[in-house]
Amino acid sequence: MKEIRRCFCSFSFYDQQAIQEKLEDMAERGWMLEKPGGALWTYRRMEPKKLRFCVTYFPGASDFDPGPTEGELIKIDYCRQDGWELVTRWGVMQIFCTEKLDAVPIETEPAAQVENLRRSMRKSVLLPQAILCVTFLLNIVLRVSLLWIRDPVDALSDPLELYSVAMFGALMLAGLHEIWFYFHWGRKARMAAQNDGVFLPIKSRPVASWVLLAFSTLFLLLVCRRLSGGVGFILSYLCALLLMIVIVNLIKKYLKKRGVSRNVNRAISFGSIFLLTFLLLGGMTASIIWGRVHFGSGKDVVRTYDLYGRTIEIYNDPLPLEIEDLAGVSAQWSKEADRRETFLIARTEYRQYAVPIGENDGVDERELEYTVTEAKWDFLHDFVKRAVLNARQDEINGDSVFIDHYEPADASVWNADAAYQRHWNGYVMDTYLIFWGERIVEVRFSWEPTPEQLAIAAAKLENC
Repeated sequence: MKEIRRCFCSFSFYDQQAIQEKLEDMAERGWMLEKPGGALWTYRRMEPKKLRFCVTYFPGASDFDPGPTEGELIKIDYCRQDGWELVTRWGVMQIFCTEKLDAVPIETEPAAQVENLRRSMRKSVLLPQAILCVTFLLNIVLRVSLLWIRDPVDALSDPLELYSVAMFGALMLAGLHEIWFYFHWGRKARMAAQNDGVFLPIKSRPVASWVLLAFSTLFLLLVCRRLSGGVGFILSYLCALLLMIVIVNLIKKYLKKRGVSRNVNRAISFGSIFLLTFLLLGGMTASIIWGRVHFGSGKDVVRTYDLYGRTIEIYNDPLPLEIEDLAGVSAQWSKEADRRETFLIARTEYRQYAVPIGENDGVDERELEYTVTEAKWDFLHDFVKRAVLNARQDEINGDSVFIDHYEPADASVWNADAAYQRHWNGYVMDTYLIFWGERIVEVRFSWEPTPEQLAIAAAKLENC
């Protein structure tokens, strides 16, 4: 017969009433709490018994303490004199039980009970959640600020950027919900204790936090979709993160068993977190630098070749417009299509260029690149058009001006609503920006195309 049982704990750490009712129900069914902690609580089999439980909090305690503090020992002794026996401790939480169903309650002063609970929550809820929220906010601010440093359209079409911001936003809202609950409950509980002389217990309402965490998980999965070549890497990272948490907890428990003081234990545990985080991030960076991890769209590589000591990958993706459509040439081509898409914007970059067939073979020097951008919502259309058109700006450095911008061109050649051509440092480049309704295409030819080639390109790109 199984002697140990682990049950999922779905209520708040500070929901005394729910915890007490759960423990009393488990005792009647023949299970005594042995070890609380995290999502799973451990119970040991016993004779079914009707017991009364009481959950209290001691703000001066810490999860890094090797044993009960002097203040806790005094409290435990007073409780024992009233018939309450300590079952277990967990950080600032102490759980007592008694067989006397009419025993005097451990806490009888509502005002003192509220203040005691607020101090405990301030230490283990308010401060950690505030630190996490600031961390998430800084991450969001950094990523959003980069939208204006880099091409905003490119950033809004990149799941790595957009969904990461959404993920951190959901996590921050979950933390803010916990902080709001602390102040909201504290205000109401103080008023109830002062005006009515009653204690207002905390009720578990984890739905909001679970919903926000579910949203953050959804956004994480959307990020992983973009990292089709690095999903295994992300999963490995999460496993390594979980292993890091397990190692730090084992270190903390070992130091507690050895009787190491709270401050030393805390310093070593946090130092371990810093060291393991440094090693984890270092391993991630090294894997990327050494080419062990590739973040991309998961396209098949046809073959590779070496160029000045670098390994170049050759692709054969389908392209809506190819050099062969424009000129009767024969060469070994690399054709690559890279699509980035979010619920706001879709952007696909196409590239075709010649590669050597043999080690000393020359190649056709023609190269074709074009980008197709589409906004998925009407309110974004004008913004996307302006952003794409203004992506190239003249640079002013003192008295000199470096020319790099688009100027209007003949749209009839493209059968388009509007067309622009790039002007760069005194040259008119063979790079065009064309608008067909809500479709925006930027195309760059490495040669000067003929009017016939432009007409073919227009017919191919208009509905690609």
